[in-house]
Amino acid sequence: MGIEQFPEIETFQKLPRKVIVKGGSSGFDSKGRPELRGIVINNVGHPIRDAKVSLVLFSEQEIPVLNKSVIPEPSALPQGSIASFTFTLEDYGEEIKNYYLYVNWKYDDSHW
Repeated sequence: MGIEQFPEIETFQKLPRKVIVKGGSSGFDSKGRPELRGIVINNVGHPIRDAKVSLVLFSEQEIPVLNKSVIPEPSALPQGSIASFTFTLEDYGEEIKNYYLYVNWKYDDSHW
């Protein structure tokens, strides 16, 4: 699902039944380091915990050159909740362009 489809979505019922991760804005922070911001949406139908977003950067030849992970805020999400994340890369000098995002998480079974 592309980012261009998000304005058409009116309710969470129209989203796929999964945990969705989307990169939003890419640029540089105040110190000149590359930065990528985005969101995580929980739409699996159950609360989740221990969410962790991973970023894989690719070179111009489509070869992975960097893999980083960050914990979104908050990392525990009830159904329908949204978390945000920011990757700030110390060891990468270019703008973040060619990348892949994925999220790992666990069901929050503390209330079962």
